[in-house]
Amino acid sequence: MSDGTFPFAIRQRVRFAETDMQGVVYYANYLVYAEVGRSAFLRYLGIERDALHKSGLDFAIGEASVRYHAPLRYDEEFDVRVRVGEVRGVSWALHYAVDRADGLRCADMTTMQVVYDPARAKAVRIPDDVRTALAGGAP
Repeated sequence: MSDGTFPFAIRQRVRFAETDMQGVVYYANYLVYAEVGRSAFLRYLGIERDALHKSGLDFAIGEASVRYHAPLRYDEEFDVRVRVGEVRGVSWALHYAVDRADGLRCADMTTMQVVYDPARAKAVRIPDDVRTALAGGAP
């Protein structure tokens, strides 16, 4: 379930609770779909959040954007496709495509993850093992 641009995809189905009164996915739920894709993709790359916590670090979403193209409706299957974008000193971008099972692009999204030290409440450099894993997920 991947294409040349996005090396990873996870199949989902729209649940009733995710829709509005017209049976269309409520706009904010696309960020939930990004989180589902992000969590699965990071596991796929071998990046475990628990390991970051044990080293005294975490990451947070510093920025998120969604561009909507077509609606998703109740009970439709769709893929959340994920790829690594720009990797900087303390942050990295993930790009997502939400494609209906028939291939129609419904949304494009981007999130910026920022690594930080909770004890110091300060952004810190991405650990080398995370950086290496992210390089493995870039197209």
